[in-house]
Amino acid sequence: MNKNNLYLSLSGLVMLMTILACVIPGQATQPAPVTNPDSIGTFIAGTAQASVEQTVQASLVTPTSTLVSAEIFTPTPKISMAGTSLVIREDQSALFTDHTAGIQLIIPAGWMPIRVNEEEYYNAFSLDVTLKNPDILDHLTAIQDASVEKFRLNALDIRDGHNPGGVRSNIDVIFQPGDLRSLEKWEQAERNRKPPFKNFKFISSSYPTTTNGTRVLVIEQSWTGAGGKNTIYYRGVFFSLPSGTIVLDFLANLDFKDTILPDFEQVVNSLALLAP
Repeated sequence: MNKNNLYLSLSGLVMLMTILACVIPGQATQPAPVTNPDSIGTFIAGTAQASVEQTVQASLVTPTSTLVSAEIFTPTPKISMAGTSLVIREDQSALFTDHTAGIQLIIPAGWMPIRVNEEEYYNAFSLDVTLKNPDILDHLTAIQDASVEKFRLNALDIRDGHNPGGVRSNIDVIFQPGDLRSLEKWEQAERNRKPPFKNFKFISSSYPTTTNGTRVLVIEQSWTGAGGKNTIYYRGVFFSLPSGTIVLDFLANLDFKDTILPDFEQVVNSLALLAP
């Protein structure tokens, strides 16, 4: 896939997640698979608006966690055909390892982490939280044909009361294998994109460091969600790796984001490279 086509396909994931996140509880839609699996990728939706001022915040990624606590028991992982493993730990957090990308990170308790077409994905359909929340069922069905080469992990916030305005927060781990563009070029790609959503706003971009000293690109954006009743907040954190680019995507209701952001920052700061 050439770079122009890549830019077009990368915005598809967040467009899909925006629609799914805004399903009003109790109003289930007919589940339908994604018709374009190649559209799954990280959210590259920059803007060329001259009025947008770039904001550099050295402490935007807040130190909140380390990778693995020795006091927490972690079962032996089973590596999938896609080269990933997911283990639920004793404290109900989840240790995700991507052996292909060469990273691992922790999803905190209270989130439902799933890899498409793996055991936990199929089990999720019969969970009580899914049966009680039609929007989760729709979400699971819609991502079933996602390309596991890029769409490595998805996590939904399944806690009671954490679905304001029908917007369910979610975190994605996206891998662009072999894409060695600099963080600066990724930012420029964001800014060169035409606004893909109604009332789209490029909030800020910055280059902070994580708790382990890794320099990252952080992009913040917002737009009007499906139905026009909510404002969606997006934060993407870009990591340049020897294997390519990893992007951690976060979507939430703008009015609720401050409640959930500490969880996302914990995920960001937990990411570490695997030993060679």
